[in-house]
Amino acid sequence: MVKIRSDLVRLTTQDVSKALPVTDTAIVAEKLGIKMKSLNDMIVRYRDEFEEFGKLTRFEIARDSQRAVTSFELNEGQFLTLVTYAKNTEKARYWKRQFVKQFIFIRNELQARKETRHISVQVRKSLTDSIKENVVDEGHFKSFAYSNYTKLVYKKVLGMKVKEFKSKLNLSKNDKVRDFLTVEQLEQVQEIESKIATRIEVLKELNLSDKETYKKIKEII
Repeated sequence: MVKIRSDLVRLTTQDVSKALPVTDTAIVAEKLGIKMKSLNDMIVRYRDEFEEFGKLTRFEIARDSQRAVTSFELNEGQFLTLVTYAKNTEKARYWKRQFVKQFIFIRNELQARKETRHISVQVRKSLTDSIKENVVDEGHFKSFAYSNYTKLVYKKVLGMKVKEFKSKLNLSKNDKVRDFLTVEQLEQVQEIESKIATRIEVLKELNLSDKETYKKIKEII
């Protein structure tokens, strides 16, 4: 079973709705047993070929005396281009396969997340519709009902409050939590939101107040 190896391939951002899988020449050099300078020189020499797959990004990773030591960030196409030029020892072949597996695995994970995210939008609508149809307009509860129920869901899935989760990932106030959830977490969110939508409708038939309904659901989930 393939597992995520962030020491081989990482995401460009924690926001998985925008993230892309990348590696860099420092990592490739270490794993394949090649000097990073050789890989960087190769990229500079054939830069046009590499940039057929996107603009190259070079970043500083250390300083050697007065000289900056830099590495190139590589997307999947750029990585594959690089390793076609790299030496083909048994060790190199092994690690090339591991990189390829990681790129494929993460790419598939991101695609699965996008599909799950699309489904979650529909499930979330069922919750908002349930609140709209079953929570009374009088008072202030309805104004905060969706926010309160959403916080319940996230606390159940994340094991912490939204504020704590955002602080842990250094997210801004305006960042959407769903953009930083895994496929598994999104599926859990969908399941709980669907249950809450159903419970709101069922409990409403018992003539409970909106606050009593919220309290009951909070105890259940």
